[in-house]
Amino acid sequence: MAKEIIAPDQSKQPPPAAPPAPPQGVTPVKLIMIGIPVFLVQLAVVYFLVAKFVAPSSAAQQSEPAKAEQKESADQAKSIFVVKDVIVNPAGTNGTRFLLTTVGFEISGPEREKDLERKEVQVRDVLNSVLTSKGLDELVRVDQRESLRKEISQKVGEMLPAGALTNVYFSKFIIQ
Repeated sequence: MAKEIIAPDQSKQPPPAAPPAPPQGVTPVKLIMIGIPVFLVQLAVVYFLVAKFVAPSSAAQQSEPAKAEQKESADQAKSIFVVKDVIVNPAGTNGTRFLLTTVGFEISGPEREKDLERKEVQVRDVLNSVLTSKGLDELVRVDQRESLRKEISQKVGEMLPAGALTNVYFSKFIIQ
């Protein structure tokens, strides 16, 4: 039987180790090389979004107080007289249906408002006359409301000096 001869240098030594592998994961160099450009791109996107959408609306809000002051000075000369809860039966309903409405009259000044307060009974009478003369089909149609406003404005305007009544508003208009 043959014996193996082992050379003295090949005595049971572990095989040579592989060269050390570079460390895995995020190194400071990689963080700097990738992180800073990504951060700069995000910063640029945020800047353009803010400049495009947020800044114009804040500029508009800053100019709104000036517009509001102009409108407020113009509205100081006008006031609104409100006739609340006018209840009428429309024409042709035989009392089975009713209209509940609140009407506002925009007038040229506080002295005209006092005139309307003194004539509230006459104003309610005009509203009753006009609204009861209209049928249910006329009151239901929204496109007929403008003609209804004009008719009320003309009849109530006859009680006031020319140009005192500027507009008529319906703040409540319920048909049951």
